[in-house]
Amino acid sequence: MSTLVLGSSGLVGRELITKLAGAGHQVVACDVAKPVGSPSPEGITYVSADMSRLDQMVALLHEHEVSRIACFSYVMGPLMSPGFADFLGAQQVNIMGVTNVLEAARLTGVRRVLLASTVGTYGDQSLYGDREVNEDDVLAPRSMYGRMKALNEAVADRYRQVHGLDVVKVRPSSILGSGSTIWPSRLIERLAVGETGYAPYGPQARDNIVAVDDLTTLLSGLLNKTDLGHDTYLACGHNVSMAELVTLLGELLPESTIEYPADRNRAPTYAQVFDNSRAVKEIGWELKSVRESVCLHINGVRRDAGLAPLTW
Repeated sequence: MSTLVLGSSGLVGRELITKLAGAGHQVVACDVAKPVGSPSPEGITYVSADMSRLDQMVALLHEHEVSRIACFSYVMGPLMSPGFADFLGAQQVNIMGVTNVLEAARLTGVRRVLLASTVGTYGDQSLYGDREVNEDDVLAPRSMYGRMKALNEAVADRYRQVHGLDVVKVRPSSILGSGSTIWPSRLIERLAVGETGYAPYGPQARDNIVAVDDLTTLLSGLLNKTDLGHDTYLACGHNVSMAELVTLLGELLPESTIEYPADRNRAPTYAQVFDNSRAVKEIGWELKSVRESVCLHINGVRRDAGLAPLTW
């Protein structure tokens, strides 16, 4: 039996297939295009398939005797752009594609589907007051991306209720790791290579950051733990203000230049503080500190850019 990771060429997918294979799992890594170059590492089989084709999904699950699926394939970055207009292409992957994965899992008897959602499914922090948001709070997404993810969650809930499919929804926050396109990561990425960094929000605005290594540790646990207490988990790390993050970056990279947006009241369109205690208690999830997470991100970016790592 094998674990299928859809979206294996993305930041989370790359980290997850390596972690699963390293733990001895047989992994099928799937994306639109197969990677080129060196042979597949032991325990990982690379394939390509189109999520918008139900027949391809069913054939893939049968051929590789898939028992678990982690679904991370999604049109995300372009969808966040105000000028994005290919709504048909996006929904073919984000809505029909994800539904095809659930249907194929139902048809082939897959044991568990791990469905990547987002904290962007929540509404503005003012909707919840000053407290930390948890998994049971109401969803009220404002972005197209968040709305599509909320629809995925609703469809997944119906598959669980009607067909008994074991679907686990995971809502990550802003992921730190080289290649991440999330706003705080863009700030760190520019600073790591000596460019001016642009804070995405005003100094008092808060966001939640999680290192990709910590995130994939949690995902691995959610995929493989036999009995889970819930069907939804916040994959959130540390609640930080932009001022706190900028101060830390100034300490680590003292020659750096960081600018705040012209609108210093700018804040995320979703909630800003989250309660991750469910994952911490049930999975025994342990997190790196904010400092270590940021340091790893900086040196990951520098490594990929051919630059020497920094020491602190």
